[in-house]
Amino acid sequence: MIKSMTGFGAAAGEIMGQRARLEIKTLNNRYREFVVRMPHFLGSMEESLKKLINAGVSRGRVELWLQVDLQAGQDGMDLAPNLPAARKLRDALENVRSDLGLPGPITMGHLLRLERVFLSPDGPNPLEDKDPDKLWEDLKALAEKAVAQLISMRVSEGALLQADIERRLDDLEITHKELKAIAQNQPMAITKRYQARLEELAETVLDPARLAQEAAILAEKLDITEEITRFASHVKNFRQILCQEGPVGRRLEFLLQELLREANTMGSKSQSLPITELVLSFKSELEKIREQVLNVE
Repeated sequence: MIKSMTGFGAAAGEIMGQRARLEIKTLNNRYREFVVRMPHFLGSMEESLKKLINAGVSRGRVELWLQVDLQAGQDGMDLAPNLPAARKLRDALENVRSDLGLPGPITMGHLLRLERVFLSPDGPNPLEDKDPDKLWEDLKALAEKAVAQLISMRVSEGALLQADIERRLDDLEITHKELKAIAQNQPMAITKRYQARLEELAETVLDPARLAQEAAILAEKLDITEEITRFASHVKNFRQILCQEGPVGRRLEFLLQELLREANTMGSKSQSLPITELVLSFKSELEKIREQVLNVE
């Protein structure tokens, strides 16, 4: 069963007595990419979090957001401004604004986006002296809940993608049968058309043996039997890969390129309107499948 690259998971709980919420969102991406937003005092845990997520996510953009509400009192609102830090941050932002020639003043809104502007009266970080093993144990438990929810959503989305792709593969196979039936009659049709055209130009009856030879050469150049056979083989492989475990998105993308290559070759060889119309139908369905495969892990 395939998995989607799109998903979301969240968990709320406590880390060493401090309220915390962890959210993980994954999006389409050709490779695995992390964007992490978490308190600076938990920065040492970032790589461990990534490894935990990597165990369940092989591909896609991963956005992780961790918020910890540092509580000094029962209501968690006993905070004091860290004025020295705020002044330094303001001056640093002002230097950046001035050096880059950015318009507008530095506001409170800019400062509130930065850490260390407010502190608990009891200290800058209640978790600073905590046992790192215990700290990771609590954070890991929170992360595992969020990852489990994320993977569950990716699996559910993957099932929907697979159902849609399989339905479109069914349509491709129906069109393939029609195309195969028409293509079988192409050599005779080409011979007759070729003969009629030459007789019209020559205004005489041509040597049957020479006509048959020339028609055979032309029919061979326009024959799409090999492309039709390879197309069917690629569709069969596509179905098999869809049912495999693990990341399959890149393999499906490669097969789609091969399917499109065969369809383009058939279209370039075709001198038959019915075949051209069926090839266009192929390409339309392949484009719809491609849009879905781009979201497959």
